[in-house]
Amino acid sequence: MIIALVSLNSLGQRTSYYTCDQGISLSHNNYYHLAFQGRKGIDKSALNGYAKNQELSKNQVWLFFDPPSSGLILLNTKHDDLSFRTYILAENSEGICRDFDKGKAKLLFNESNNTKLSEQNIFVEGGMRYAIVLVGKEKITDSLELEIHFSPQDAQGNEIIDSLLFDLTGHSRDKKFSLCIRNAQNKKPVKGKISFNGSNEIDGAYVASDLIMNLKRSVKKCELKIDAEGFLSFDKEDYKIILGENGFQDTIYLKPLIRGTVAKIDEIYFAAGMAIILEESAPKLNRLRDFLLVNPTVNIEIQGHVNGDGKQSMKSKRLSKKRAKSVLAYLFQAGIAKERLSAKGFGFTRPVYAQPKNEMEKEANRRVEILIK
Repeated sequence: MIIALVSLNSLGQRTSYYTCDQGISLSHNNYYHLAFQGRKGIDKSALNGYAKNQELSKNQVWLFFDPPSSGLILLNTKHDDLSFRTYILAENSEGICRDFDKGKAKLLFNESNNTKLSEQNIFVEGGMRYAIVLVGKEKITDSLELEIHFSPQDAQGNEIIDSLLFDLTGHSRDKKFSLCIRNAQNKKPVKGKISFNGSNEIDGAYVASDLIMNLKRSVKKCELKIDAEGFLSFDKEDYKIILGENGFQDTIYLKPLIRGTVAKIDEIYFAAGMAIILEESAPKLNRLRDFLLVNPTVNIEIQGHVNGDGKQSMKSKRLSKKRAKSVLAYLFQAGIAKERLSAKGFGFTRPVYAQPKNEMEKEANRRVEILIK
């Protein structure tokens, strides 16, 4: 189970989420802290058509879920005697909000009994969008915790494994190279984009969970990149394929995206004492851009850190924040929506080495990290 505590305001920095066109996208197998906004008045929208003649307030929370495949979702809520009603709607033909406005969305769930909600697995289909609407009493600003579980299954209840074998071997005496991509948490196959660069023997891009090919000779050095939706990207610049008697087999384990995870972005360079990004940083910044494009529901906080003399000065904090903002500006110019990005500077308050003894340790303190939000 993937657990992460997230406030609604941190999801895209939205301040309003009480109508369909302002709803917030959820990622599966995560844990959220939600709050009603204290709205007043009676709702006269299309939701009344699904309410079975019950009067509804405008104090609502709209959430969206886009399943990566067909499967079952299970919603668990925790709260202190909070009374609210839950609706789950599925798009029909024109998109969830248009279908909702026309009263054409499919109603899958309508209950005020949250015990029933946590006991009912709801089948969803890949490629469709689902709305989860929580309706509270007027004016309340109470909070609740929502946990959303998703398990890939087909309509017959069989587990769906995200695997794809790409076998390029033929009738050849050349030795085999096989690469397997697996989930670091449950060891199941993960389908992703696999890219090799820097070697004539193996240059190319493939989509697979299991890649098999013939190689004439070992590869002393190449660059390996792997991207898969829902996982942190994998990069290795000096990847080696040393063919033995039985070829070479390797398994790469990808870390699932967990809200609250902090990941270091290597090789981001700035002009000394300034927030100007140096040109040699472009490859890693472009990889960060690619990661965000592959995972469109992920928001990040860019965190800047500098090396210092032990003093937690405001000057170092200002510099680290300016550098984080420079990375944000780069990503925004590269096509990432600004509302998905935020920047924070920590100065020398969170060093890897509190008393760096050499240049390597100082360099480790000068870093850019991202927080998955």
